[in-house]
Amino acid sequence: MILRKALVAVDLSSTSTKVVEFAFQYAGKTGLDSIDFIHVLEYHDQEIPLHSEFAARFDTDKVKQDVLDVLKKAVHKTGSSLAHNLYVKTGDPSKEIVKMAEKEKHDIILIGHRGMSDLEEFFIGSVAAKVARHAPCDVLVHKP
Repeated sequence: MILRKALVAVDLSSTSTKVVEFAFQYAGKTGLDSIDFIHVLEYHDQEIPLHSEFAARFDTDKVKQDVLDVLKKAVHKTGSSLAHNLYVKTGDPSKEIVKMAEKEKHDIILIGHRGMSDLEEFFIGSVAAKVARHAPCDVLVHKP
């Protein structure tokens, strides 16, 4: 199977920053044509937009710029010249990631692993686990 298009989930955590770098390296090794990056603003981030803790995450333009900064650093670090796009969506992260992969017909999703215990994941479920369960394509869960 030839991989042409990847979707990379970015949540601005240190893990997802490493996934961005890994994505550009992975693309170089596998010959991907393009990478789409997605960041999802969760609904609860918008419920109290004037609360100082959530203000930065509520500001879509600021979040988009923060993600673009991460992408720029990764491009510089990896020396990649691969075409890439950024999408900022609002909603449930796992659902929006799966929806984007279906709509844009991605061949693979790259997502970071979170350090949840087995018990936490059993009761809550991580975004990566939900994406892997419902994705229309292969999912690579990166654990740096």
